[in-house]
Amino acid sequence: MKVLNENMYRERADRLAKITEDQWKQINKFNKEKVEEYLLESTHLSKQSQTQYKSALRQFYYWVHETYGEKKRIHELKKKDFMRFQNMLLRRGMSSNAIKLKRSCVSALNKYLINFYEDEDEFSTFRNFVDGVPNPTPNKVYKKIPLSHEEFELILQVLEEDEQWQIIAALHLLYASACRRSELIQLHKEIVGYPYVKDKDGKDTSYYKTHEVRAKGRGIDGKPRSLLFDDKARNAVLKWLEFRGDDNCPYIFVSKQNGEVKQINVTTVNYWCKEVMSDIIGRRVNPHLIRGTRSTHILEEGINIKQAQKLLGHEDPSTTDKFYDLRENKDEFNDIF
Repeated sequence: MKVLNENMYRERADRLAKITEDQWKQINKFNKEKVEEYLLESTHLSKQSQTQYKSALRQFYYWVHETYGEKKRIHELKKKDFMRFQNMLLRRGMSSNAIKLKRSCVSALNKYLINFYEDEDEFSTFRNFVDGVPNPTPNKVYKKIPLSHEEFELILQVLEEDEQWQIIAALHLLYASACRRSELIQLHKEIVGYPYVKDKDGKDTSYYKTHEVRAKGRGIDGKPRSLLFDDKARNAVLKWLEFRGDDNCPYIFVSKQNGEVKQINVTTVNYWCKEVMSDIIGRRVNPHLIRGTRSTHILEEGINIKQAQKLLGHEDPSTTDKFYDLRENKDEFNDIF
């Protein structure tokens, strides 16, 4: 376990608290209106990005409210103010990537205001106060180690002993399809009734294709794609649905709230990985690692990287190579000499 412990992902800082509606009502009315206007007009953002931007902007302007009082308006903020905010995040131990996301959100709002209010007297001298504030030094990137076949089977074994059929179905689908967590939660129960995909000669293959889900991409609709899965994943879903029983929710992965069965969100998938699977094998597991594990196992079997690329839904095979080929010997030169 020594090697694994040395290569576990770094500890995460506590997240900034979500700003409640009551807290948001305390914000300077002018600032609040500009944030809400920007979010309303940002139709280019996906639903998930909208949620992220809303959270980040509310956190920043609530910090402005707490730090400077309710009188300080957006157009009065300067570079030094944002520097103070960023330094606060750094002192909390927030990752460089998380800080960069908050920088992007605030900067995007500033650019919107500059473009749409340049003729207004209040904004005549307004500048993007995020520009000029140095980006945080990138955190050390720890080596990502894919799950071994033994670790994967151990997770399944323990989950079966605990009768965690929903998590088992999720793990099988995450692995077989190499899908993203946001794609996983969109899957409908009906996929268990789909036939095998036909090959070019019209014969059955050994895998299935789901309905289209919204994949990563700009805008509300994103980039639609279908996922591929095998009999192991199908059987695991059938087991979970049998255990779950009848209800009116069309989604495979659900939670029960006040007696109502509802589609889960991505934080539930994160929880399954971080708090359940990680505990079983003694090192950090997340959806991206499962995705990278699947890609790596495919490449270890000698399958062309372009096929792995298509399974993962990447437009460019270089993305697959850079982030999802976790083989230790990928850069060896044995075939050359």
